[in-house]
Amino acid sequence: MDFKTIEELYGFKIRSMEQIKNIYKAETDKGVKCIKRAHMRSSYFLFMYSAVNYLHQNGFDRVIPYNTCLDGRICVEDDQYIYYVVDWVESRECKFKKPEDLKAIIKTAADFHDATVGYIVPEGAKPRVFYNKWTTKFNKKCIELLEFSKAIEEKEYMDEFDDIFAKHLTYFWNQGRESIELLNKSAYSKVSLISQERGEFCHHDMANHNFLRTAEDKIYMIDFDYCIMDTRLHDVASIVLRNMRHGVWDINKAYFILNEYSRYYPLSEEDLGIIKAFMVYPQDFWQVGLQYYSEHQPWTMEYFLLRLSRVIEDKDIRERFLKEILVL
Repeated sequence: MDFKTIEELYGFKIRSMEQIKNIYKAETDKGVKCIKRAHMRSSYFLFMYSAVNYLHQNGFDRVIPYNTCLDGRICVEDDQYIYYVVDWVESRECKFKKPEDLKAIIKTAADFHDATVGYIVPEGAKPRVFYNKWTTKFNKKCIELLEFSKAIEEKEYMDEFDDIFAKHLTYFWNQGRESIELLNKSAYSKVSLISQERGEFCHHDMANHNFLRTAEDKIYMIDFDYCIMDTRLHDVASIVLRNMRHGVWDINKAYFILNEYSRYYPLSEEDLGIIKAFMVYPQDFWQVGLQYYSEHQPWTMEYFLLRLSRVIEDKDIRERFLKEILVL
């Protein structure tokens, strides 16, 4: 889409523009704007738009509301993409390794989850709904791991990635089954139903770069493109996992995150059991297999091997961590 169309529909004039990763920072006569192109249906964007508006109206002012077009439309569409605009906030990305940033991220996440309660999906919006579906999704991923194994067996020639992946596949498949067993023994279905009744939703991409800190120390949550209807425990477990990867797996840091979160939005023993089950599933191993065998991502062999080696190098320390964490 021509940015001229964006200018006309939103009613501003772009004076200069800079691409930063997958967004555009546009200096306009109506202030600095963030313009993003996303591959999603307009019905899903309506969910995002309404969810962010609900948070803002519910007193959570650490989101950036979407701009609307002059004719009231909430986004612009072409045959492939939707385009949306938000005001640009001068800030820096938070870093998990900075204690003051990590504390701020945890508090922001807890306040965000509290503010989601009571949300009702508007007519015409189509979110992705994950309530009570973890077991089904983990089962599907375990089946996919076996399909990756079959794909390797059917090859005439095994490359280096195949060889390493195949050696570790049974171990991680068993871990996937263990995760499902833990979920089945937990209060997951009950907690998920309560979350559904309360209207909870998740950000679903709790990466450090989705938390921005301004010069005034205000924290903003951004990029709701992966938002889902699910229990907040999905996000909580993800924050822990994102702080553990790549050789960390520090049980004290994990407990710090969970305890800090509980200061603002308490976690019960049932919640912690569900979080444990979620963390046991070998998501990173499955994902790199999916990217190699199913999605056929256009990456070099060196990059695929790097991603796989990070998972394998974490294998033993991660196993010790999972044995010790949240033994209820």
